[in-house]
Amino acid sequence: MTFNFFTFGGSLFWEDVFFYQKWRIQRHCGTKRYRLLDSWDIRRASGTFEECQKAFIRYIESYEITKQQGNLVVLLHGYMDGKNIFKPLWRKLVLTNSTVAAINYPSLFRNSLASAYQLLFFLNHMEDITDVSFVTKGAGNLVLQQLFNLPPELQTFQTKMRIRNIVEINPAVHDSLLCDLAARFKLLRFICGPMIEDMTEQNIKKIPSLPAQFNVLRIFSNSKTYLACLRFLKIIHFPVPEVTYKKKNTLIVQGDTFKTLNNQKILNATVKFINNGKI
Repeated sequence: MTFNFFTFGGSLFWEDVFFYQKWRIQRHCGTKRYRLLDSWDIRRASGTFEECQKAFIRYIESYEITKQQGNLVVLLHGYMDGKNIFKPLWRKLVLTNSTVAAINYPSLFRNSLASAYQLLFFLNHMEDITDVSFVTKGAGNLVLQQLFNLPPELQTFQTKMRIRNIVEINPAVHDSLLCDLAARFKLLRFICGPMIEDMTEQNIKKIPSLPAQFNVLRIFSNSKTYLACLRFLKIIHFPVPEVTYKKKNTLIVQGDTFKTLNNQKILNATVKFINNGKI
């Protein structure tokens, strides 16, 4: 006998591999066991992927789950984040009548390439969707870049869905001093996980960029506190890399909080670009 119970949504160990009207099938990154969660993150089934799929089909009629269709917006968090960081953005996007899927991937236990294969599986199993857009936060852009540079024959979702617009919020486009430092020590690499090496100076440049034909907006924002810390480091002659931003398809927003996705200017610009493809 199995019992349905509330979960925390699997932000640490579980990866989303299927999504339909807020219901999701997740796979545990360690045991490889699957589970079906409803829109309230209550576990409704567990076992293999096929068993969870069959259970979901039974629930479609019982819970009168409506058909999803049209536009899909995939929200992809960054390193050491989870899907819940997108709640402020999700509330705005659902008002545009899009299907919005904030997905989890275990960023502490997978590198960007492994997470890209998870995202590939997720998209290849997406149903009743004709157009897809993406919003990434932090190092989530590396996962997306890895995805679109996988062999084209694996990207079967592109035969069913048109790629519309992509917004990258504070993407990982240059190396981080902390990542470079952590990657030098075996213990820190073990604690921080394999993705930390993807964000080093040596590796971040090796990950191919997104295809040139995609319509992409990059939004950069740093809090006043962060900028003050940078100024202090420069005063004491600590080596701080100078970051230059390309003007094309780039928006720089003055931040007032460490929580980038609480900034209304960033949220409004993201929603506008996802809907219209223009800044």
